[in-house]
Amino acid sequence: MKIAFIPATFLPTIGGSEIQAHNLANKICEKHHIDIYLLNYTNLKNIRYKIKFLPKIIINLVYLFKYYFNLDFTIIYKIYFINLIKKKSYDIWHFHSLNYKTLLFAKVLKSLNQKIIITFQGADIQIDKKINYGYRLKKKYNDLFQIVVRKADRFIAISDNIKKDLELLNIDNSKIEKIPNSVSRDRINNTGLKKFNEFTILTVGRYAEKKKGFDLVKKISKHLLKKIHFKWIIIGRNTSELLKKNFFKINKKNFLILDQIENNKDLLFPNDTLIKYYKKSHVYANLARLESFGVTIIEAMASFLPIVSFRTKGADELIIHKKNGFFISDNNYSNFAKILIRIKKNKNIYKSVFKFNSKYIKEYDLKITSKKTINLYKNVINN
Repeated sequence: MKIAFIPATFLPTIGGSEIQAHNLANKICEKHHIDIYLLNYTNLKNIRYKIKFLPKIIINLVYLFKYYFNLDFTIIYKIYFINLIKKKSYDIWHFHSLNYKTLLFAKVLKSLNQKIIITFQGADIQIDKKINYGYRLKKKYNDLFQIVVRKADRFIAISDNIKKDLELLNIDNSKIEKIPNSVSRDRINNTGLKKFNEFTILTVGRYAEKKKGFDLVKKISKHLLKKIHFKWIIIGRNTSELLKKNFFKINKKNFLILDQIENNKDLLFPNDTLIKYYKKSHVYANLARLESFGVTIIEAMASFLPIVSFRTKGADELIIHKKNGFFISDNNYSNFAKILIRIKKNKNIYKSVFKFNSKYIKEYDLKITSKKTINLYKNVINN
């Protein structure tokens, strides 16, 4: 098969949707051909797929006229894709998350009778007005979104939450395939390391203070500081913003704040260095208020870390209370800290988490999800 991937954003920006598109493409390319179409330059070298660049200036001009002035020059997109289809003859166009530009691409490609699959990753379909989250809060995006979702051939729901969002749009259930995001268990299992000497809490995620819950670190830490010695490692894009806050300046010995860890040499994410932080830490603290899925949670599960989290979207589908982690009542920061302390004192928790996750993590293995995706491609092509 020949497949075209069109991600809304891509590496070197490191996030769940970017990593999933990259990992999935590399895995599927073991047997099939994939081209990934990008607007912006990326310096990735160790890849199996081919990178193709869209005509950025033309794409952006058409978008600007359409979005800001409602002048429709998407005929230019149509001409471009007609020539590309003649040259490449792709069996499937797979969109990995959406923005306004890629919605326009999908609409044009359907007008050319192309097979379209869309994987939603969160902000492109979910809405949370409390934290001002979701592209669909913008009317222009939502209007075009409503048109495109009626035309796509199939949808991949990475979680039950996304599946429910699609069902609320009256999408026929037969058009929805649940295939979760995944991790390469082999990569993580092959890295065996001793834990840090100091009790270490790990949190991974880009700095989106409210959505990712970084405002909660201070509230939880206040209950820890006088009771245990700990190091809290926080890794992610723009997390250095935390260092500007007085609390982190005063308590800097308790925190290690690192920017996103690039991956320029390994075929699959996460990067070897990030895997080491997972494997050497003692517990994973998930603070996100909203996730479509929670890639860092499955990375933590594959590393056999107990996970402590509030019961939020994304976490509620992955963490099984008292099996591979613990749910805390909303805003109960004292109890969050108590569970962290309990994990520090009770090493038997690690044995039970290892036993449970050894089986539970299998459905989130990249080998399994790539097979399911290939089968979906074949099904769409043959119908």
